[in-house]
Amino acid sequence: MPAKRAKEIALAFPRGAHQEVFITGVLRYSTEHGCNWSYITSPESLAMSVLDLRGWRGDGIIAALNTPSEAACVKQFNVPVVNISGTLHKTPVPRVSLDNGKVGQLAAEHLLERGFEAFAYYGLRDVAYSSVRQNAFDARLKLAGARSVALLMPPTYRAKGLQWRDQQRKLVKWLSALPTPVGLFAVTDYRARQVLDACRQIGLRVPQQVAVIGVDNEEVICVHVQPQLTSVARDNQQEGYHAAAILDQLIRGRKLEATEEMIPPLGVVARESTETVAFQDPRLCEAIEYLNSHIEDPIGVQELASHVGVSRRWMEYAFRDALKESPYQYIRNKRLKLAQHLLETEPATKIYQVAQRTGFTSAKQLSMSFCQEFGQSPREYQRSRIK
Repeated sequence: MPAKRAKEIALAFPRGAHQEVFITGVLRYSTEHGCNWSYITSPESLAMSVLDLRGWRGDGIIAALNTPSEAACVKQFNVPVVNISGTLHKTPVPRVSLDNGKVGQLAAEHLLERGFEAFAYYGLRDVAYSSVRQNAFDARLKLAGARSVALLMPPTYRAKGLQWRDQQRKLVKWLSALPTPVGLFAVTDYRARQVLDACRQIGLRVPQQVAVIGVDNEEVICVHVQPQLTSVARDNQQEGYHAAAILDQLIRGRKLEATEEMIPPLGVVARESTETVAFQDPRLCEAIEYLNSHIEDPIGVQELASHVGVSRRWMEYAFRDALKESPYQYIRNKRLKLAQHLLETEPATKIYQVAQRTGFTSAKQLSMSFCQEFGQSPREYQRSRIK
């Protein structure tokens, strides 16, 4: 009996570090669900577009629709398509993308926690995911009584010539005029790397004068640069898994409208580019730095006050004035965020080990606090992330 023909799936998006993890999510879905899929892409350029697939007679496409011409092109296809790009405001086919609103919120909270009063956003003009990230960033800052200034550049999709050089000059001029210290959120790690280079060019110290956070957690950028770059990490494998699930439904004949499915980010991966605190009172800076470096220890408010050499009452007033929450709330929230991140990124880790690494005295104490905050136990949350 001849082998059943494999369905041909085109991967029409630029290949890079986080896209490779995305592909592992696609492969995991197809393996778990017995999909007999084979994959085609552009082997040398690593950048296939749907424009290259006109006339192709395959079975399905996972594509990044970054331009209006690409969106118009897929409307003519008789092949199921899933869009994985958040570049366009509207998508003609079902889309799976990062929750960009959550990304902007996390970036703002990370910079606010470090005591900044001046903020900046470096993004892209007329790009949907950049707009969503910027709006969420500004909305979170507004809750804290702050606002940002922005520099928006045109995207470089299929750009020719020396556009990047002109953009770097504008970036340098903009950075030179910013008040310091400033917390700066860049739309991607690539744009954040531009900021680091520009700061070095004009003598701005990172993170003391400009603290920088990007998006995507591209290790080749974030780790192999000085200072190492803080970034909001996306859940690439889950994005790939869900994109494959939707494509599988379409191939099987299920009719889906141009639905949107958003995958939440994993959280902030803090590195040297934001390793600073900018509160005016050095005692509060010392308290925050001590807490951040001893998060795994079960430190209480009194111990924190004693370390800094202030009264507990002073500590209470200082935290509420600068951070709009009590020291207890700040410590608890920091620990719970770290626990949530560990449960997402290290699913095999035991709950008691997570408790030990986040300053909780026991797995029971972690579970009680986690349930109060997130409405489910750490184990339930851990299981919900393994799909």
